[in-house]
Amino acid sequence: MINRSIACNGPGGRASWQAGLDVGSGRSIRRRVALELRELRKSAGLTYLEMAQGAHFAASALSQAAAGQRLPTREVLLAYVRACGGDLGRWADYWERVRREVYGLSGTERSVTAVVPSATGWTEATSFVGREHELASGAELLTRCRLVTLVGIGGVGKTRLAQRMSRSVRERFMDGTYCAELADLGRGHASAEAVAEVIAAAVGAPAGPGHDPVHALATALRERSVLLLLDNCEHVLDASARVARDLLDLVPELRILATSRQPLDIDAEHVLRVSPLALPALWPEPLHDTGATEPDPLASPAVTLFADRAGAASPGFRVTEANRHVVARVCRRLDGLPLALEIAARRLRTLTPDELLERLDYRFRLLGPGGRDRTAHPRHQALRALFDWSYELCTEAERTAWRQLSLCVGGVLLADAERLCGPAEGSEVPAAAAPDDTFEALAGLVDKSLLTAVDTGDHTRLHMLETVRAYGQERLAESDRTQSALRRHRTWYLGLAAQAGGAYGSSEEAGWLRRLRPEHPNLRQIVIAPPPGDEPAETVLGACLGFWLHCLTSGNVGEGAHWMRKVIERHPRPPASEATGTWYRAVWVAGFLLLLSGDHVGTQEMISRGEHALADPADRTVRQPVRAELTAAFLQLRGLAALVAQDTVNAARYSQSSLETGHGVAMLLTRKQCVAQLGFSAVIQGDHARATALLERALAMSDAQGDTWHRCYLLWALAVNRAESGRPQEAVELLRQALEHIREIDERLGEATISETLAWVLASLGAAGSAAVVLGAVDRVWQPSGSPRLFGFALLAAHRERGIELARRSLGDVAYAHAYEEGRRLGLRRALDEAFRGSEAGAS
Repeated sequence: MINRSIACNGPGGRASWQAGLDVGSGRSIRRRVALELRELRKSAGLTYLEMAQGAHFAASALSQAAAGQRLPTREVLLAYVRACGGDLGRWADYWERVRREVYGLSGTERSVTAVVPSATGWTEATSFVGREHELASGAELLTRCRLVTLVGIGGVGKTRLAQRMSRSVRERFMDGTYCAELADLGRGHASAEAVAEVIAAAVGAPAGPGHDPVHALATALRERSVLLLLDNCEHVLDASARVARDLLDLVPELRILATSRQPLDIDAEHVLRVSPLALPALWPEPLHDTGATEPDPLASPAVTLFADRAGAASPGFRVTEANRHVVARVCRRLDGLPLALEIAARRLRTLTPDELLERLDYRFRLLGPGGRDRTAHPRHQALRALFDWSYELCTEAERTAWRQLSLCVGGVLLADAERLCGPAEGSEVPAAAAPDDTFEALAGLVDKSLLTAVDTGDHTRLHMLETVRAYGQERLAESDRTQSALRRHRTWYLGLAAQAGGAYGSSEEAGWLRRLRPEHPNLRQIVIAPPPGDEPAETVLGACLGFWLHCLTSGNVGEGAHWMRKVIERHPRPPASEATGTWYRAVWVAGFLLLLSGDHVGTQEMISRGEHALADPADRTVRQPVRAELTAAFLQLRGLAALVAQDTVNAARYSQSSLETGHGVAMLLTRKQCVAQLGFSAVIQGDHARATALLERALAMSDAQGDTWHRCYLLWALAVNRAESGRPQEAVELLRQALEHIREIDERLGEATISETLAWVLASLGAAGSAAVVLGAVDRVWQPSGSPRLFGFALLAAHRERGIELARRSLGDVAYAHAYEEGRRLGLRRALDEAFRGSEAGAS
């Protein structure tokens, strides 16, 4: 039963209280308070577990309050007293008097009883979605670090995350958690004193007139275990950093959790990057398929948040089978930014999900004040206001770099960004900054979370969210530098493609193929867009030399053919300039990609276009040696087209005629390819000895020049020849070697070609199960590439059908279907690795 005399009269009566203060030392006073609390609990007859049930504090926190090691916070003390049935008013007065004595506060200083509610008082009106990793990481960091800064782009949810994190760790901080909101501090009032005054007001200990607010804070927080949340530091960054550093120096028990768009950059700081919510996985393209089943777009924090807010704003809305893919695309277009998702969700009061998706090209208009949360800070009521604020926080050099890099799709290498944003060499384009400052401008954008730096192994690649890019493009359109920025972007990336084309057939080929791979999105938007009126024809025609092998090895054959149609439509005849020879090579590239995409009519039209122009007696712009090289190239292409159609007579005739011109275009692999075409014609004709000699000759030429790509296909052709001549085990070894080279340049269509041949060879060796697994894994590869299966080679199609028939006959339909599905589950790369391991075991 509760001791009513204690409950009514308070802690020990007034005389006892005064005697406690007269003891003198802070330690003895804390012990006296602890003793009084233990007596109160003993009188109430409660355990700490029983007290915790209604106190909203853990039993450990209540136990520590009565341990005497430090003065408990007012909130913990009152929770303890309330649980025991004590007199809250008397105990509150007692705690305040003790606090003043312990910390040596004069009667003129305001009490910290006027405290903004600590984290225990923050409530969430809406659900909190995801962030499990960040919460765990932040909680762990706060156990060993004194300053943790949550850094991320505006609208990413830093404040909500910090509040949730504060609640999750509140029991560690016996003296409370307090939040100082810095958002309303104007940039013109960004002194350390102003920041300190906001913090002091939050803690409830403002300095008196003429007193240093930092030292007043330090005095109020001395020997107290406190977590201080500094929210929205980015616009008062220097002042926030100084105050945080001073407080950490003066208050040993203090921990600070800050939120900012960029780090405070002081010694004690540990940065936790806050990224947008995880995006829904779309159905993977078969070319890069891992064999997994179709992902569920609902299994994504971004979709969960969008669906929750949409259901609240528009009762009756649900993510259904019919709209789930549209919702997933909306979330991806908005980069998983919580603020953008919440505003967009409110638009479903008026729009359907499909209509919302269609209008996201104008996202800053669509996600304006009409969809705002009226209680939010003005900067968070519209997407544009959020990014206007970020833009204002940037230096002029950073703004210029932001606008320039907004043209880059799929990211940009740091080295490329420095060239794009640095001083314009020999042009009227102004520099974003002096040469030594360009890197600092880019680093500033990374610090402000407007760019994300990703380590790709050898290089740093910078990525910009789609929404950040869209804002940068709008700012670029408002400036007078739009055309110069576009020209700079086009010139740089088309120049890279031209350099890559010049390296084909050499030891630098593999490096350039890897270099161009991540730039495919940039090349796509450049080629499809109309060129500036003053762009020389040579700029895009020269780049075409890099397209043919890049589009093949990246699995974008159909898209590459589309690009080349557009280029040749814009330049249907040789330009009257030094670019004439480049135009002929571009026509060859168009013919090659059209052939591999299955457009044989288009291929013949391109070949004829080039040959007729070369035969024009009025054309004096191409010198005779170059004319002979180009003639040989078109003959080689005619031979390849005949070979695909299994017309071995014409394939050999055209290839031989090409070789007899005595010239070849190195970057188009003319001579090596002609020898290889003669060799493969011999394979089809059954002349295996001649085929071996020719293919090995072509392989030696490729080895001498360091040509990785051609070597892959020559090893594959030799494997086909070995299998056709009854030596399947040798064929498996050659296919293994080809696969090693293919993976050096990550050539997925080459990997698929090897897979089709390997399945046939394995089936002929009696490894029907492995053959079926490989066939299942490769089945979805060809369609997205824009190329017919096995490039339309009739012989290879026959091999595939023979392999399927052998495997089915050996396994039976049920077992074959099971193995086939296993291959789809494994994915192509794993299926190939297992098949080769199985062949090794079989051989041994």
